[in-house]
Amino acid sequence: MRRTLLLIFLVQLVRYITAEQSYVVSNEKLEPFEGDSETLVLFDTLKTIGRERALNGSFKFLGEMNNDDFKVSVELYSSPNGDGDFKRMVMDVPQTSICECFKKFYVQFVQPSLKQGETTNFPIVDEDTCPIPEGEYYIKNVLFNTEDWPQQVPRGIVKAIITFWSGGKNVGGLIVVVKIEDRQS
Repeated sequence: MRRTLLLIFLVQLVRYITAEQSYVVSNEKLEPFEGDSETLVLFDTLKTIGRERALNGSFKFLGEMNNDDFKVSVELYSSPNGDGDFKRMVMDVPQTSICECFKKFYVQFVQPSLKQGETTNFPIVDEDTCPIPEGEYYIKNVLFNTEDWPQQVPRGIVKAIITFWSGGKNVGGLIVVVKIEDRQS
């Protein structure tokens, strides 16, 4: 019994030290949506490709995304059994200024997966990145780097509805669906 507990402890310690997550995230689906009266963000060519389900394509910001007018919200849903029976999670991001949202969430969850000039032409987001520039940006064969993601994430299917707002109106967005499974040893 002691030997088993020691072995379990050592395996967990090695996982912690090597910063390997105990889970694997795979991209399942991307679904762009238009704004209510106008669309200022376009994700219509972004998709998942290949057996690895990498993100690939481009997206457009049709105007400078300044902090005064543009906001982003994220609604999160989970289907623990992977059966499509989604329940709203408590970890939503309410409408937040675009620059603050990018600095807090994009930097932690997306930016580590990208290599400037290789997998994207989107600017590196730092303290001085605001406004988010107008333009068309590509993403090429990107898989999520989850090294800095929280250890405790729900398993199953997670759906994020990312909505961009301008003047209080929905101006487009993207639904991202990922599968989160325990890592096989």
